[in-house]
Amino acid sequence: SPDGSVLTVACEQTEVLLFDPISSKHIKTLSEAHEDCVNNIRFLDNRLFTTCSDDTTIALWDLRKLNTKVCTLHGHTSWVKNIEYDTNTRLLVTSGFDGNVIIWDTNRCTEDGCPHKKFFHTHFLMRMRLTPDCSKMLISTSSGYLLILHDLDLTKSLEVGSYPILRARRTTSSSDLTTSSSSSGPRVSNSPCHHSDSNSSSEKHMSQASQREGVSPR
Repeated sequence: SPDGSVLTVACEQTEVLLFDPISSKHIKTLSEAHEDCVNNIRFLDNRLFTTCSDDTTIALWDLRKLNTKVCTLHGHTSWVKNIEYDTNTRLLVTSGFDGNVIIWDTNRCTEDGCPHKKFFHTHFLMRMRLTPDCSKMLISTSSGYLLILHDLDLTKSLEVGSYPILRARRTTSSSDLTTSSSSSGPRVSNSPCHHSDSNSSSEKHMSQASQREGVSPR
């Protein structure tokens, strides 16, 4: 937690463990926090935290009442791997193997969930992170690219497929491909995570990645 009073642990077997980080005492086990592997935990403040799972859902919890979830968020169609949180806007950001980055408005949560919208989509999405000031979003893909969204505004959705750079081939002529959108939108940088020795091996890599579309490893 932000105040350091609770340590939470996400477990593969549907559990979430809570410990006192000072005494190392086991506080509680949420034995059925989800119906599948728990992948990530993110605190919103000193009492509220969220978990995400391979069961495609995100759960909101309150440390003061751990017997039941505050609510369960539905929106992803595949394993949910990452949770980020913007403390200024109180927007929750999640990413999953369905290729979607989804924004959840925690300001308007009810027991039925939170209003949400699809913010971004790309094939082969593996992980997503925000920078500490939430001005940039970093996305890694199983096809070997690191996407960086600059000048981020989480209150606006990005037009799916609007950035040609996301479809660019990897080449050996440049180690960093960059494109800019209009002045009103964020800029996207696309950097290969690995460099190939030749164009032919690059094309082979992209071809193999295309064959894997829709299927991502854990």
